[in-house]
Amino acid sequence: MPVPKPLLDAPPVQLFNPVVRKGLEAALLETDATTTLLVGPPGSGKTVALSALWTRIRDAGDKAAWLELTPEDNDLKTLKARLGAAMDSAGTVFVDGLNHLATPHARYHLDHLLFEAPRRRFYAASRALPGPGFQQGFLRGAVNVVGPQELRLDDSEARQVLGIRLSRRQAEHLNRFVDGWAAGLRMLSMDADAALALADDKAGATAIPAAMAAYFDSVICADLPAGTLQALFDISVFRRFSPESLTAIPPGGRRWADIAPLIEHHLFVRHVDATRVWASFQPAFGCHLRHRFRQADPGRYEQLRMAAAAWFEAEGHATEAVRHAVALADGSTAARIVENAGAISIDAGDGPDVALGAPIAPERAVELPLAFLGQVYYRIRQGRQREVRAPFERAAALTDNFTRLGANADPEVVSSWYALLVVVLKAADDVELAEADIDRLEAALAAQMAREPVLAASIASVLAFLYLDLSRHAEAAAICSMGMSALDVASNYKATLFIRLHQAAAALAQDTLEQAVLCVEDAMRIASIEGSSASYEMVTSQILRGVLHYENNELKQALALLQPALGYLHAVNGWGRLYAEAFTIAADAASLLHGPEVAEKLIRAGEGFARQRNLQRLGNHLAIARLAKHLRAGDWRAAQSLVDEAPLADLLTSRELSPYLLVQQVPAQLKAAELLLAIGRPRQAQAMLDQINKSFLADADNRLRLGFHVLAMQAAFGARRFNAAVEHMHASVELARQSGLVRRILDAREAVLAVFDWALRNGRHPAPGLATYVKSVLRPGGGAASGTQLAQNRPRRGAQNLADNFALSPRESEIIALIAEGFSAKEIASRLEISEGTVKSHRKKIHEKLGVTTRSQAIQRARELLIV
Repeated sequence: MPVPKPLLDAPPVQLFNPVVRKGLEAALLETDATTTLLVGPPGSGKTVALSALWTRIRDAGDKAAWLELTPEDNDLKTLKARLGAAMDSAGTVFVDGLNHLATPHARYHLDHLLFEAPRRRFYAASRALPGPGFQQGFLRGAVNVVGPQELRLDDSEARQVLGIRLSRRQAEHLNRFVDGWAAGLRMLSMDADAALALADDKAGATAIPAAMAAYFDSVICADLPAGTLQALFDISVFRRFSPESLTAIPPGGRRWADIAPLIEHHLFVRHVDATRVWASFQPAFGCHLRHRFRQADPGRYEQLRMAAAAWFEAEGHATEAVRHAVALADGSTAARIVENAGAISIDAGDGPDVALGAPIAPERAVELPLAFLGQVYYRIRQGRQREVRAPFERAAALTDNFTRLGANADPEVVSSWYALLVVVLKAADDVELAEADIDRLEAALAAQMAREPVLAASIASVLAFLYLDLSRHAEAAAICSMGMSALDVASNYKATLFIRLHQAAAALAQDTLEQAVLCVEDAMRIASIEGSSASYEMVTSQILRGVLHYENNELKQALALLQPALGYLHAVNGWGRLYAEAFTIAADAASLLHGPEVAEKLIRAGEGFARQRNLQRLGNHLAIARLAKHLRAGDWRAAQSLVDEAPLADLLTSRELSPYLLVQQVPAQLKAAELLLAIGRPRQAQAMLDQINKSFLADADNRLRLGFHVLAMQAAFGARRFNAAVEHMHASVELARQSGLVRRILDAREAVLAVFDWALRNGRHPAPGLATYVKSVLRPGGGAASGTQLAQNRPRRGAQNLADNFALSPRESEIIALIAEGFSAKEIASRLEISEGTVKSHRKKIHEKLGVTTRSQAIQRARELLIV
């Protein structure tokens, strides 16, 4: 005899800890409907969500019944008995697997009970909205439907499920790949190698994990008729499809009816537009179908990919045409489609990289100029500018600088892209650009603003970079606004990303850290859509975001972004200022967190990169970074040696006035002045500061201006020019307060507080906002920024046995210098117009601070420390 089916079940045992989904839980509980129905594909977490709610109700002491429906429940007698037992035993009934009810009688009986049973609450799960009863119940408010959109895991929930070491961007990429599908994320979590490969796969060539492939085959594909499955293989060559596109599949087209049941039952196919014209496979399922199709019939697979690319080209869907063409085995056809679609404009827009398998020869640049330039652009972004220079120059010679073109080419568009790439290649070498380069791009921008928005935005982004390099920050911000105005700001263009990065740099330089963060976050959002961890877009966005973390004194977060990005720099192109910030700020953060040894490793890595790319400016900035490292460590002898040698000695003595040089010279001058202050030479420090080009400084980056005011404050205070010190203190604190440069002002915390307190003692009361900022940010215990990380601000001493309060006062520095010159106490008193007793008192303090007992020891130690 068959074993009778149990009247009541229990939820399946979960062998893993489910993610707490507060949003979904609220959708299940916060409703007046008597029936709540979860609708979604298999593996979307319906049963897990209902199990968690069932447990919560039972734990609260209330009664809840659970039914797990199977095909056997289509027997009306069985179904009635089980539903009756559930309703008799509890006020809340959970029914899982409604999709198993296929007979009209079973469905009618379920509808009747769910909508007519008094004082009962039902929770149910199905792959689709089951029948007219539920439709009517939904329309009159008796049914609360929680659909596939609510069941998709968001990015933070996905990271919890994945549970493996992934960057935030990688986890978000995987979540998009499985479309928030809980079971898919769980399968990825069990195969870390496959997950990592997929997370960085931009081309879609990586196979899905074996467990996921087996799931699709056994749960989805096994139940489909052979003809339907073959139709899905054919349709899978389209990344998105409409009824019209399916008719293009040879020999006789495919029917929308082959897809409609899967959309209705949420079987990994869904509409992707509000008009419900276009649909697509869930990316993981589409990847699986294409993989199986390519293995089973590679000839037809390639034939249909060609047909898909041709259809999108013929219908005017340029981005989709390129997306399908770039992977074609027939390189000649692919190049023609890419050229006709706009090639480089598509790449800089919201399309894929124009990474054709076989390179286009320079001889074909006449007929395929945009496709050729697109290849150059793609390789430059990969840091492969050396390999494209010779073909680029040869193509320029063959086309008379891209003015002699085929009949189908738009000469203005082509020449504008050519002018842009000429500048980009120069910038890749980090050479000083001529005004003629800027003039040419400004003219091209004016010509393309109304004609070619992506081209105009791309030109604007390069111009913004040039202006930033010249410290013309206001012009950079204005040109970025022009570029954004040319675009549809809702689209995820690469050109938008580049502009956002330059907007962030301009905001950091002249406005606020907060504005810069907003721009960078938008850039990172766009970069994460298609970019891998090693893509130009992701690396540059990550570097600038790391810089902003550093400036906000979030050192761990800064290094967590900067160090991985530095590892990818060899594989991307960038600009000199970006490289300099990446290495120097990473080194300073490492010095603060981990000490000078770790900072030295980063500086050496940067020097190796500078030699590899022949980037002199980067080498100069790294010399400044090494000087900063020595200053943090209190290694003043090494710091002085560095200042006396090339390249810093050359920078400090240069009389050139070009912004390209000044943007290197001014940081060097500031660090040299900092060294002079550290060894007790405030007047020499002031002399160094006086050499700084004040015209350049007036429009310089906020960080340079803040650094200048801080050092000028210290020099003036050390020279007893108290009024000037107070003025510079006010300027530095106000600049830090307005711009948000927390890290910079914390570096000068003790000096700022000394001048601030002097001003208070002498009746120089600051504005309330400034005083509040000092109290909240700089006072010990005054705020988050002044907590544990303040200990990191103190220089790490070398091996010298110095007292904790080592720093000599300006007067003490002056006296030890005179002692070293051989003056007696009486002669020093006469020279400084103070009493001999005061000289002896200062001498005693000097001995205590230097840890010595005799005059000769004091002179020797002062010389070791570069005080004299």
